[in-house]
Amino acid sequence: EGLKREGDVDSSSSAFRQFGKRIDRAIIVVLVVALAYFAFDKYVLEPTRDSNLIKTTTMQVERAVLNRMPEKSIAVLPFVNRSSRQEDEYFTDGIHDDLLTTIAKIGSITVISRTSVMEYRDTPKKIPQIAKELGVATILEGGVQRSGDQIRINAQLIDAQSDKHLWAESYDRTLTAENLFAIQSEISEAIANALQMTLSPDVKQRLGARPTNNLLAYDAYLLGRHLMESRNPKDLRLAVEQFNDAVSLDPEFALAWVGVADSLAKCGMQLECTEESAQLQEEAVMRALDLEPNLGEAYASLGVLYRFKGRFDDVEDAFKRAITLNPNYARAWYVYAEWLLNFQTRIDEAIELAEKATLLDPRSVKVSAV
Repeated sequence: EGLKREGDVDSSSSAFRQFGKRIDRAIIVVLVVALAYFAFDKYVLEPTRDSNLIKTTTMQVERAVLNRMPEKSIAVLPFVNRSSRQEDEYFTDGIHDDLLTTIAKIGSITVISRTSVMEYRDTPKKIPQIAKELGVATILEGGVQRSGDQIRINAQLIDAQSDKHLWAESYDRTLTAENLFAIQSEISEAIANALQMTLSPDVKQRLGARPTNNLLAYDAYLLGRHLMESRNPKDLRLAVEQFNDAVSLDPEFALAWVGVADSLAKCGMQLECTEESAQLQEEAVMRALDLEPNLGEAYASLGVLYRFKGRFDDVEDAFKRAITLNPNYARAWYVYAEWLLNFQTRIDEAIELAEKATLLDPRSVKVSAV
């Protein structure tokens, strides 16, 4: 039961076959497809070409997710850019992503990850159908309009079963970093109230935290995240530049330091990961943790980095810390599950982790055919 080396997918596949007969078939599907997605995203392996298999597997994943729909669960659909400028699209997407992350700080609510909700941008599908596909009880819709030094954000929470509004509000504020984060906090608390949840003082404090007070740094950070979604090497290099601009403008912006690390990692996967770039990644992650010791996203990035550097004794501790601090962070569950496939005696644990990742990110398992 030794460790498999990077790129050695045969050992984990044979281990999976060896233990597969003991595991519920629906969960096997969840694990295989979830980890196929992770392998493509993280190691740029060739995705499957069988579109029929993709379709069949996705349907089975949807059924498995639907059977486990948590009562307190939400999907935040892509926000509408109501600004006159098309270039504000990244800003709207960034606000949407940050709001999703803020809501996820309420650990008792299951929040669907961004990768799963983005395919519903401009969708003609009705709310009940979307909720069924994502396995959630409620849906949040909204829009963002930026005009000069003013910002308007509107949001509405919808009960998926009845298709009725549970809550709706519109926020008009002066465009500052403080106001943007305050709106996200207010929306999150309103959602909790609509779902009849009582928030602890600790959760309220986390909801009210401001990652940065520098609007320019925040804007660079949002653009960096937008660029990092691309697998285009040029965009990834630009993402590194934007994150570096963000930390230059605000050296205490912890999430921007995570962005530096993750964008360097993605550049390395597309081009070449050198010891120098790995060192820069580690410095960025450790800087983030110095600023925010309880940042789950940083621990997930640290675990991936430890694996690359061969620090195998430290990998699992980093992943465990990540999911403890941010239980709604699907990426942490994915990378932890993938790591456990190195051990033939821990397949069952990997399956449980992959199932959790799929609950949080049910649509991202659709690997594109080439």
